[in-house]
Amino acid sequence: MNMAGLVGRKVGMTRLPDGDNLVAVTLIKLEQQAVTKILTVDRDGYEAVQVGYYGKKERSLNKADIARLRKVGIDNNYARCREFRTAEEVSTEMLGKSLSVDLLKDIKMLDVQGITKGRGCQGAIKRWNHKTGRRTHGSRFHRRPGALGGRSQPGRVFKNKKMPGHMGAVNRTIQNLRVLGIDEQQQIVAVKGAIPGQRGGFVVVRPSRRTD
Repeated sequence: MNMAGLVGRKVGMTRLPDGDNLVAVTLIKLEQQAVTKILTVDRDGYEAVQVGYYGKKERSLNKADIARLRKVGIDNNYARCREFRTAEEVSTEMLGKSLSVDLLKDIKMLDVQGITKGRGCQGAIKRWNHKTGRRTHGSRFHRRPGALGGRSQPGRVFKNKKMPGHMGAVNRTIQNLRVLGIDEQQQIVAVKGAIPGQRGGFVVVRPSRRTD
């Protein structure tokens, strides 16, 4: 099976040697996960693999979810599922199979997708990196957003105007992160650079679509 994607958690950042230099890396610990369903073009309209993860106690799942997991030979109680589309058909023999960091052995570059840190409601200076007003005495204009539109023409605020509001907590993908190390025993992969999210947050790891 070609690795379409794996689910992990962001452990944190550290430094590792890269040649003669120490570079910043992010550690990602892969979750215990298994293939819970295989989707096909004939039945579902597209090829994909459904992966179950985030184990919980059995009483936290309903009977339908437990029966679906046991039907494919999975003893763990996975409370979440994630679909990964594939370009080719996947064998039904993968049903119930556990996925591990071994699938990343021959992969040099990864794309990591996650939810960025939530910053709450922020002003235009922090949210959009706008320029501040003069700091001189009596200016009365320091961190305000400034003019939003004309008076009679156009007489309104245009859509998508960069204004104060909610910042963060959005889905983002960082592409072309180089793999600097894999710990098979701890199920941890080290990638060069930073990834979205806070410590302990779920991320999705995929082979890079672009390698330039």
